[in-house]
Amino acid sequence: MIPSILLLDKPRGLTSFQLVDTVKRKFKLNKVGHTGTLDPIATGLLILLLEEATRFAEFFVRLPKTYITKIVLGAITDTYDAEGTILERRDVNVSCEDVAKLLPNFTGRILQKPPPYSAKKVGGVRAYELARKGLEVPLKPVEVEVYSAKLLECNLPQVVLEFEVSGGTYIRSLAHDIGLALRCGAYVSELRRTKIGDFSVSMALSYERLNSLEDLWGVIIPIWEAMSFLPAVSLRTKEARLFRNGAKIRAEAKHYGYVRVFWDEEFLGVGLLEGGFLKPYRLMPLK
Repeated sequence: MIPSILLLDKPRGLTSFQLVDTVKRKFKLNKVGHTGTLDPIATGLLILLLEEATRFAEFFVRLPKTYITKIVLGAITDTYDAEGTILERRDVNVSCEDVAKLLPNFTGRILQKPPPYSAKKVGGVRAYELARKGLEVPLKPVEVEVYSAKLLECNLPQVVLEFEVSGGTYIRSLAHDIGLALRCGAYVSELRRTKIGDFSVSMALSYERLNSLEDLWGVIIPIWEAMSFLPAVSLRTKEARLFRNGAKIRAEAKHYGYVRVFWDEEFLGVGLLEGGFLKPYRLMPLK
């Protein structure tokens, strides 16, 4: 199996880990990883990295993500979604216009506290494991970026919102904080990830289609093509040999930052262009 990615449309009720495990077992792969967890309640785009493509997970994690979510106003739950226990009910004394006017306050760089029931680690333990035991989860706020927030539908007490966000942003926390700002509380009842970077859920395999496949040929994307969001640099034979052995080489850079590096048509890995040099960053294993 060539290092590649697989785009899946995750169904509701399954965890991201279950999909990873399904693909690994069904197609007898050594390594499978994902690039951003989706909660069991969520559906939508999941990018799986196959075999040595797992070396490049961080570049997909950094890509912006787009979500469409249905939020219910008038209640607060312990998980910030419909799967949790309702802690408090409040009257909904707001209008659709109030919701629309509030959304710009939740765009740009913001500090966000992850939900207590999340995969964040606290002292090496997943936050949700502590929360399930009734223990206090001391999660610190982290800086995230919300590129856009749109009101798509409003049928109070339910609203449908679309967010484009940086990696690591919790839509459940956004919903919770919006509910607090409206003074009526809110939680997520539906959540769907529609895009990661330029990858759309319309490009993804359904779970049913995945289960019907005998092999993955024709549905995977080679890692060097999947990472086309990074510029490409071609090396000569001597430069390629040095680069593969971990040496930095002089480069007259048209680009700065991370680049895909090739020798002829062979993908060598990702390099970092800075200070007039091309430095190895994540390399493919030597054949």
